[in-house]
Amino acid sequence: MKKNKKTEPMLPKELETISFIEALDDGYVHDCRIVSEELPAGKIHFDRVLFENVRFLGGEWERSEFADVVFINCDLSNADLGRAVFHRVKFENCRLLGTDFTESTIRYTRFKGCRLDYAVFGFSHISDVIFEQSAIRQGDFYEVDLKNTQFLDSELNEANFTATSLKGIDFSSSRFEELQLTMELVSGCKVSTDQALLFARKLGLIITE
Repeated sequence: MKKNKKTEPMLPKELETISFIEALDDGYVHDCRIVSEELPAGKIHFDRVLFENVRFLGGEWERSEFADVVFINCDLSNADLGRAVFHRVKFENCRLLGTDFTESTIRYTRFKGCRLDYAVFGFSHISDVIFEQSAIRQGDFYEVDLKNTQFLDSELNEANFTATSLKGIDFSSSRFEELQLTMELVSGCKVSTDQALLFARKLGLIITE
């Protein structure tokens, strides 16, 4: 997926730094920079917002919307983001341990240098997304509509892709010793030679030298 104006968050060149309470207007936050705060949970629409060193307190952010948003050094661990919408979003060096994205819609989004261990993406629609240099150990991608998504130089050990089609998905630069898969749905997946051996064993093949 190439970088272009359609896939990168579109933020104004200058953003006013204000508090979350000042920015919040009837469930809507837009065109601002929020720094070093702890945000209470709620159903909120964020549009053209830069978060730096912000902690999203555990709780329900269900059905919130994030459009043209950047998170830098933020902590969203254990946040409930079920059925949320993410469009042109970037997470950089963020903690998302156990974050719940169940039934969310994630488009044109990049996770770079993030901790996503135990994160849950089950039943989500994920398209044009990059997971780069991130840890997603035991991440849950059960029955996900996964399209045009890349896992680049990431840790995926014991991630669950059961009931998810992996056609067109590239795992070749990432690392894992075990994945949970539905073998009937791995056709068209790109893997390294070592990873191919693991997939072959799951098919019950006996490999000899």
